[in-house]
Amino acid sequence: MKTLAFFALSVIASAAMATGPSSTPDITISGSSLQSAALTSTAINNNSTGSKSEAFQNLATNTGNVEIRGTSVQMVTGAGSSITNTASGSDAYASQNLSTNVGEVTVSGTSLQSTMLVGSFAANLSSGSNSKAVQNVATNNACFTCQPTKTSGWPR
Repeated sequence: MKTLAFFALSVIASAAMATGPSSTPDITISGSSLQSAALTSTAINNNSTGSKSEAFQNLATNTGNVEIRGTSVQMVTGAGSSITNTASGSDAYASQNLSTNVGEVTVSGTSLQSTMLVGSFAANLSSGSNSKAVQNVATNNACFTCQPTKTSGWPR
């Protein structure tokens, strides 16, 4: 009986993993939103390696389909800190966002985005053939993988 139950759970888990990641859920905040990351002598490192690797790092960031029905404040402050995000390998993708809205984010009020770093280091790197790196600091970005094209320039 234990073997049958274990086998059934394994099949369910495998089927769930085979479908891939689900779509980004809708997030609605009916009021004000405050996101803050305060760093002092801190190291935040996010690394992904291998073919088609992805490294996503978000600090005080809204990502996906987000609606805020009020004021939005996003702040990252740092002193003597290091914030690094790397993806390496063929077709790797590295995305780093500090105090940022990425995707379909709607704020029906005042929006304040601030990143203040003193004696700190923020780096985003993607290495390998066809790799991409996108870094947003205190900004809004409506697309997840923007890159220039030969004819149209930014964004794509």
